[in-house]
Amino acid sequence: MKHRILLVFLFLLYGSTANAQLYTITGLGPLSPTAINTWDQVAGNYNGHAYLWEFGRGMRDLGTLPGGTGSYATGINDLGAVTGTADGAGTVISTDSAFPDEPCSDLTQPFVWTAKTGMTGIGTIGIQPDLLYPYWCQIPFYGMGIDGPGQVVGFMAEIETYQFAFSWTSAAGWSLFGSSYQPSISNGITDRSVIFGQTGNINGEAALWREGVETDLGALGEGVYNSSANGATDQGEVAGWSTTAPLSQDCLDGDPTGCPFHAVLWTRQGEISDLGTLSGDTFSMAVGINYFGQVIGSSGNFLESLGPGGTLTVVGRPFLWTERKGMQDLNTLIRSGSGWVLNSVSGINVWGQIVGSGTFNGETRGFLLTP
Repeated sequence: MKHRILLVFLFLLYGSTANAQLYTITGLGPLSPTAINTWDQVAGNYNGHAYLWEFGRGMRDLGTLPGGTGSYATGINDLGAVTGTADGAGTVISTDSAFPDEPCSDLTQPFVWTAKTGMTGIGTIGIQPDLLYPYWCQIPFYGMGIDGPGQVVGFMAEIETYQFAFSWTSAAGWSLFGSSYQPSISNGITDRSVIFGQTGNINGEAALWREGVETDLGALGEGVYNSSANGATDQGEVAGWSTTAPLSQDCLDGDPTGCPFHAVLWTRQGEISDLGTLSGDTFSMAVGINYFGQVIGSSGNFLESLGPGGTLTVVGRPFLWTERKGMQDLNTLIRSGSGWVLNSVSGINVWGQIVGSGTFNGETRGFLLTP
């Protein structure tokens, strides 16, 4: 009954805000936000450390692991637990009895931070022991998301032709999943444990994992296309990107400008639609979606690598897409003369609040938009 009341309340709230013309802006200081939860707690980064931002408390430095020098937050669940990647002392867990666990003084590993326990490294898992032991300490694993029960997902660095996604829980430990041939990447997980990312051979296509079952979502065309899932709802809607034409030789040779791609939306039934770009742009990429199908992302003409594993992102203008109004430049949805220029977005919650980075009176700042 409580769940039904909450949904009705959210529907009424969404109905009252969906037609809003403007967002109010809350400055988050120098924080570079990466994720927001239902209770508008924001995970992000500043000066090489992971941070948590909360109303009334501002920015909280989440610190580093013992022996480490830096940390990078990527996800937060509705209990306020933060995950990401940090360096520091840790252990690589072996799954082969012929090879022992490997303690490392400096291991790039996922972490979990809670207000009660602080930052804890979860180590990594050993792969291909016959080839790579005792070099496990040199293989980075990147934490990308955390669900309500505390399951952490992410991916390992590419090793020759191997790159696996992973999940980890305190009870069950480590699990690798996805294709055995690059790439397999988990970009995140919903609060109810729907994992989204990319899997496949050579180039990879968007995928979902539910209770260990993989669903390949495909791309905008058949054949040599590329796609990725960057956000999902518990109900199965997925947002991400897909190449819009068969991959060119330049693209296959590693030049991403030879792979034009657009933001896309997959329905619960797996149907894909091209969300297009903002006027004058070549590329677009969706990075998040909420319960009501509001999609956020970036549209532009330039690409760069940011975050764990050099994740590719579009440099340009942040957008909001809705079924009713299509793709809109978020800069047109804030008050003119505010001093803000919005440059990128990284998270959206069920209330439609959006976090990202921009400039305020010429200085780089994080922001929280509230409809």
